[in-house]
Amino acid sequence: MIILRSGLFAVCIAASLGAALLFAVPAAAQGASVRDLMEQERPSVAENAERFNEGLAAYDSGDFSRAFDLWLPIAQDNDLAAMRNVALLLREGKGVQKDAPRALYFFERAGRAGLVSAQVNAAFMHLNGEGTAQDYKTASFWFHAAAIAGVPAARYNLGVLYERGLGVDEDPARALAWYALAAQTGHERALKRLTELVPSLPGPPAPSEADAPLSATAPPPAPAEIDTMQGAEP
Repeated sequence: MIILRSGLFAVCIAASLGAALLFAVPAAAQGASVRDLMEQERPSVAENAERFNEGLAAYDSGDFSRAFDLWLPIAQDNDLAAMRNVALLLREGKGVQKDAPRALYFFERAGRAGLVSAQVNAAFMHLNGEGTAQDYKTASFWFHAAAIAGVPAARYNLGVLYERGLGVDEDPARALAWYALAAQTGHERALKRLTELVPSLPGPPAPSEADAPLSATAPPPAPAEIDTMQGAEP
């Protein structure tokens, strides 16, 4: 009987609380959906912008923990720059315990929404096996997204993947094309790679063996190396 009485008592309390909450809802909110009520409680754009700038000031002063605490709610509210910043802190363990899988989650979330710097970071994390198993195919996907957006290092690294057949089918022509696009913006490794590859390409075919000797080619150079972008923050 004690158990039954306790259960009945709990039901009565729940019913009383439900009635109290029902009468506590303002008249203006009656008929509003749960989604509408949640939207009303969300910070405004101006409030998020102010919090983001406070995070920048904290970061610049070296208070990474405060910067993380300020940016995390904004990142969870789908602010792309805040997602990237939170991911950078998680990746490096600044102001928060290092958490590569969580960093990759935020990079990819921002990258899928079109933030190029997040796409580059996601590519390198998959390339290096940070927070996930090393995956050249997924790295090539993110490098391609950033390369289309015009990032020189992403174009160069995509060329390396095509030249070596890492995560993509080996394709020297595509590799050369991406190297050329990266070189147009002054990427030094891409320029160097072009000077190494072009002499090894076959020249135009001779009119005939009787009129001219067969064209000769230089031996192919050693495979290109990934640009790790050391010293530069993607």
